Amino acid sequence: MTSPAVVLAVEDDPRNAALLQAIIRPPAYELHLATSLGAARRWLEGREPSIVLLDRHLPDGDGLTLCEEIRARSPGLPCPVILVSASALPSDRIAADVAGCDAFVSKPIRIRPFLDEIERQLARRTGNLAH
Repeated sequence: MTSPAVVLAVEDDPRNAALLQAIIRPPAYELHLATSLGAARRWLEGREPSIVLLDRHLPDGDGLTLCEEIRARSPGLPCPVILVSASALPSDRIAADVAGCDAFVSKPIRIRPFLDEIERQLARRTGNLAH
């Protein structure tokens, strides 16, 4: 039995957090929710998630700064970061690319494509592209 992928989801909207809890479930995933940048930074101290699902607009700042921090601390084979944003503007997609995000998913989340993107990013990280 393989161990679950450790997912850090940084999401301040209770409805979106509830959706993530409903779809990011054991045995495939171990979900950890943070509702702010500060909470996410505290959770990351001494931990390496398998993947980060990151909201852009958080109560204490721009989620892209957390992506930049993750990239700075693990430059080798970094954990994938998927930006999940209510904005689908081209400028937001460009900002996500510049910050180092691996993928961009627009809200409202379409569950199957979202889970497929998570699996694609996890497979890319592990080199197991058969997914």
